[in-house]
Amino acid sequence: MSAISLIAARPDQKPVVANLIQLYLYDMTEFMPFPVSADGRFEYDFLDRFWQHPYLIMAGDEIAGFALVVDTCPLTGRTPCWFMAEFFVLKAYRRRGAGQAALAAALARHQGDWHIAVPHANRAAASFWQKAGADRGAPARDISFEGDDWRLYSVVA
Repeated sequence: MSAISLIAARPDQKPVVANLIQLYLYDMTEFMPFPVSADGRFEYDFLDRFWQHPYLIMAGDEIAGFALVVDTCPLTGRTPCWFMAEFFVLKAYRRRGAGQAALAAALARHQGDWHIAVPHANRAAASFWQKAGADRGAPARDISFEGDDWRLYSVVA
């Protein structure tokens, strides 16, 4: 596998991230329902809100995923606090270190307190984040937010 890097997404790459969000949401429909609009695309209304520190995860010259980092935790209201609003690695790059490398790069770029949350229903992501959190000594707690149950990790980078 090519070297993994995290590059800041430019404003003109917002449609690229929007396209990747469709794959991200499709993956999650296995355990979480997401509405599909009349045009056949999943509805996602958070891209503008989460476009604070957008990144593309790259494997060499190929897109391997994306990460959206914001500077306030929307689940707890904590500020200052970095929050991984969205994080997605394409299936071809999973279980090969791409997610860990991208996470390490994001933490290195944004020093300080972090909250990382994963819905309990997302078992595949829960496994990744449990390992990622344990690797960083991150304490975890369960919280409820807008009717969903989440596992929240606190990390200091």
